[in-house]
Amino acid sequence: MTDLTAPTGVSDRIGELDIIRGFALFGVLWMNVEGMGGFVVPREAVHGLTQFKVLEDVVGFLSVQMMGGKAQALFSMLFGFGFAIMMDRIGARGGNGTAVYLRRLAVLLAISVAHASLLWMGDILNAYALMGFLLLLTRRWSDGWLLTVGVILTGLLPSGIMAWYQITGDGGPPGFVAMMEAGAARLEPLVLNGDDYFAFVATSFRGAFLEFFTEPLALSYFGWILGRFMIGSWIYRQGWLQAPERHLKGFAVVAATLIPVGLLLQMTRPIMRSLELEPMTWAQPLFRGLNPAVAVILAIGYAALIVILCQWPTVRRRLSSLGSVGQMALTNYLTQSLFFVFVLYGFGLGLLPWMGPTLALVFSVGVFALQVLFSRWWLARHRFGPAEWLWRWATYGVRPPLRR
Repeated sequence: MTDLTAPTGVSDRIGELDIIRGFALFGVLWMNVEGMGGFVVPREAVHGLTQFKVLEDVVGFLSVQMMGGKAQALFSMLFGFGFAIMMDRIGARGGNGTAVYLRRLAVLLAISVAHASLLWMGDILNAYALMGFLLLLTRRWSDGWLLTVGVILTGLLPSGIMAWYQITGDGGPPGFVAMMEAGAARLEPLVLNGDDYFAFVATSFRGAFLEFFTEPLALSYFGWILGRFMIGSWIYRQGWLQAPERHLKGFAVVAATLIPVGLLLQMTRPIMRSLELEPMTWAQPLFRGLNPAVAVILAIGYAALIVILCQWPTVRRRLSSLGSVGQMALTNYLTQSLFFVFVLYGFGLGLLPWMGPTLALVFSVGVFALQVLFSRWWLARHRFGPAEWLWRWATYGVRPPLRR
């Protein structure tokens, strides 16, 4: 008898999706390392390569403009895409995926709480799990409503919240910045010295949940994640990635339009600052809230470009390493944090003070190369990554076969 809610088989995977996910995972790794100064420890605690200031400035500028926020946006849309795949495929077999999906989110939430407390306070999976519950409410929405609300949450909500702060004058964003600075100051001796792991865990839990979740600006953060989920779910409904060879002209138009437009919008504030120009008072919320929308624009452009590149067999073979990492995204995301603890933090080698823009990029490339090698070796012998296998087991209540 067929189990109508059984997990999707390995052969049903969309190869382009895994490659895009692998690309996004590298970007998440890179930006997490890049942003540790000011988030995990005060910015001045990371001195980088002080003797190569010009190089540091150039790499730092380009990394933020090209990737800052874009990998997270891409990863969020992929989550919404994956939600739609799961519900559609279970529904096509005549099953009801709601119970399976809820169990999947509950397991993810448990993983994320442990991850944020024990390894990496910047964990985003807890927000994914929480917003995933709300995403379920959109399952039967029309395409038009799904896209409209997704765009509003992603593009207009951040600007609206910034405008509200400016009108009320209650110091919202500055208060958020002060909270982040205070949290980084508390973590600094624990992270850099590595002499009290249990205090590190307690401080991480406090910052990740008790403080951040009570900040008004967190509403914008959760809102744009949910909006990106909706956009990803809407993209799945259009069927473009399920048969990319039929829509190559469309992908080419998207890449050729959104990447230049996104980069132009991204460069607006730096150009204005270089000219010593400031936006008018009424326009300041728009400029401050622009980054989340720009991140989505560029993320979609990047994804479209990857899909086009995948249509050339030679290029696709070279990109297959990204696909291996993307197929084990949860495993690789969690193991990246182990590198943080044992290489960057004082619990291990304590290299964080040197992780300015240049070494952050070098470190990220090195770690990701190791993950490529491990992922290819593991998947040659196993059907799923270790964390993915356990997640499926916990979700479906049936131990899936691991070895090939």
